[in-house]
Amino acid sequence: MLERLAFETWNELAKYLTQDERVALTYVSSKVRLAISPILYRNLFLNEEPCVFSDSNPLLANSWSVLCITEHKNEYADQKLSCLIRTLQESPFLSSNVEVVHCTWHLDIALLRDLLAVLVHNAPNLRHFRNFLTPAIIDDLKKVAPQLQSLDLPPPGVLPQGQVAGSYLPRLASLVRCSSFENITALNIYMDPGEFFSNYAPWAPKLRLRELSLSLRGDNYEPDSFPKARYTYSDVFDVRYLESLTILSWFEEENIDVYEKYHLHELLKFQNLKELTLLSFYANDGFLRECIQSFPLLRRLRLDYMLGHMIDQGTLTLLSQSPAHLSLQYLDLKCSPLEPYLVTVVRGRTARFEINESCVCPACRDVVQNILRKKIFSTQSSYLVKGLEDIPNRDVITRIISLSPIIPYTPFVDIRPGQSYINDPAKAVASTLNKAFGQDVFAVEDIIKIYHAHLHSLRRTFGYFLQRFPNLAFLNINDVPTSVQEGLGGQKYNLPIYHSQGYRTNQVYELVDDDNLFA
Repeated sequence: MLERLAFETWNELAKYLTQDERVALTYVSSKVRLAISPILYRNLFLNEEPCVFSDSNPLLANSWSVLCITEHKNEYADQKLSCLIRTLQESPFLSSNVEVVHCTWHLDIALLRDLLAVLVHNAPNLRHFRNFLTPAIIDDLKKVAPQLQSLDLPPPGVLPQGQVAGSYLPRLASLVRCSSFENITALNIYMDPGEFFSNYAPWAPKLRLRELSLSLRGDNYEPDSFPKARYTYSDVFDVRYLESLTILSWFEEENIDVYEKYHLHELLKFQNLKELTLLSFYANDGFLRECIQSFPLLRRLRLDYMLGHMIDQGTLTLLSQSPAHLSLQYLDLKCSPLEPYLVTVVRGRTARFEINESCVCPACRDVVQNILRKKIFSTQSSYLVKGLEDIPNRDVITRIISLSPIIPYTPFVDIRPGQSYINDPAKAVASTLNKAFGQDVFAVEDIIKIYHAHLHSLRRTFGYFLQRFPNLAFLNINDVPTSVQEGLGGQKYNLPIYHSQGYRTNQVYELVDDDNLFA
């Protein structure tokens, strides 16, 4: 029966299959393999670390095929990438189906060049080759640039350069000349695009981008590198088309006003924006409020400021009263919780830890009584902060969320697979605590139970956002990613994206009606 399915049916069916299930189908028969293989090789995510998919919804971000990496070793990732290159080289049919390649930052440069060499000759349908950090592949990329719909202008080095080579900017310009501007819908650039385009591509038409990624870095260019006056953002990009904007700051110095240096207020003209991401900035609440007022169509908002800056209540109120409160489907930010975390540090003449029981469900009582009070705060003196090293060991919430996060990293849980940088992070946290306390008392299950109790402590905070943003599908508050689900009687609740097994929400109340009143 599977052999009779039409190609369009396979495309639809694949949306409901994990990568492992798609691979398993290649062993059913030659006809099924012929149907599913093009889908397997269409979107390639070249990871260096193991990828982690949601256990509450394994189909999230399942449009990608990732490298099957199980060990945190560069040579293991290189081996997997080498195998992929060999497969594509030996099978023009498979390579002809590659459309999107997304790189992670530290892939082996020689292997990337080998991959591009294969794609140049055997991938006529390649549309995107993205997110690489080396100019070493510019000459290789120029060979496929005319067919690409994305333009990635790599930085002069992985880290900001003290002195940029004089050949760097002309090489970028040569890549731009090879691109077809009628095709380009996405741009990734590591400098002020107004300065670059006015000096090195003044002949380029105004770009009709859907997606713009700006990485703002302190690379040191020669004094005469940008002699001509810069273009404004609206000179370079058509304001009618831009839908997604990501800005990443690489500046660690707070005294540098990145907002002014890179003329970011000019971007407020792009009022059709649907997705906004601000990463690693020192917070500027005034600029954020202007963004909220300027972008009424926002569907996705991600804010991750330096030093864990939390969005103030006034800005949250402004967002909840803006037109975007109805269109927002994905929200990722940090804010002060409406109730204290399960474990907090009370500052004073004598700093001490405090256990806060905001939820008294059986699961949370078990965590407080049998884990926190028996294993971490077993004596009255253990509540006292005796030194700086005491805080990361006993403030277990900060440990599992920030210091040794048990949640894999991903910019958007529904678009990209998560990546884990250590094997079994929950087990690693249990091992760290056992070592700190000098006894083997913490199990992986304890860490997961603490995480679930932490979510319960966010009940009121979750409720605040669910009430004010009625169309949210995903909510990530203070580095706790959740999906929004609907329970009894249409009651909404938050389900953890990761470590969801055994989780029971405390946000849904039992409903009593005439039918079950006396049941």
